[in-house]
Amino acid sequence: MIQGFQMLAGANPLGHVVDSAIITSDPLGIRYGWVFSNVTLMLILTSIVTILIVVPAAKRIATRGTPGSQSASDFAPTGALANFVEAVCVYLYDEVFKPVLKDETKRFAPILWSFFWFILVANILGLLPLKDFTEIIWHYSGFHVVPPLGGTATQSIWVTGSLALIAFIVVNVAGLTKDPVGYIKHLTGGAPVFMWPIMIPVEILGIFVKPFALAMRLFANMTGGHMVIASLLGFVPALIGAMGGVGGGISIFPILGSVAINMLEIVVGFIQAFVFTFLTCLFIGQVVVHEHHDEEHGHEHGHDGHGAKHAAGHGH
Repeated sequence: MIQGFQMLAGANPLGHVVDSAIITSDPLGIRYGWVFSNVTLMLILTSIVTILIVVPAAKRIATRGTPGSQSASDFAPTGALANFVEAVCVYLYDEVFKPVLKDETKRFAPILWSFFWFILVANILGLLPLKDFTEIIWHYSGFHVVPPLGGTATQSIWVTGSLALIAFIVVNVAGLTKDPVGYIKHLTGGAPVFMWPIMIPVEILGIFVKPFALAMRLFANMTGGHMVIASLLGFVPALIGAMGGVGGGISIFPILGSVAINMLEIVVGFIQAFVFTFLTCLFIGQVVVHEHHDEEHGHEHGHDGHGAKHAAGHGH
């Protein structure tokens, strides 16, 4: 029993957050050659679950209110899942994307939605203790052909870095294709010419710091929570081993603490998916909409001036 808890909690919390190989190969004489790892498995599982959740709901939403519909219910998505997906997508589109991207919202909404749902599903799947239980089965069954399976894809810096790289490409390609001159002007930060030798290097550095921050924020938040849970569960076998039955009674406190942290991690999973998506949206808006704001601002001044002249004419 104690040994089972030790396997579940993990003597080393890093075992819960460090990737491990499932299939290895050594064709070139390299000692460790990974062909397939737990992170790869979770990425595939995340992709499948995301497709199974979003695509059917999107089809239901797209086909609602078809010609010849007589019932008011035909104009709403059917099913709790479709309602949930639509509510989240509509909220993101109207309240998050549109205020930042303005007329460019429809162009970038699909990639931003994809970021949100993929990261959210990866975060939530990572809360399932698949690796812990398969490790217990692997340990006790003696069937050591397939190692423990599971983990959290977004605990890998390679995964979060890849997501951030995609965001980096989207942001900068969008800015260059939308308005190359405006993109170059954006590097000056709106500063006077004599400040450009300082501002341009800072802005160029910022171009690379932004995706780095995206990757590190998601990686650190998803890793930290799991290490806290693993550390709390690690007290259970330690208390039982040191104090016997009394330790077993006391161990209820770290177990309750790990449950509370796990519930918090559900909220963190949603928040981190939202933050990554929102910041990507904000970075896109900075390079494709800032010139548009200047034009609107100038148009408003021109309109006010025209109105003032018109009123002055009537006064005269």
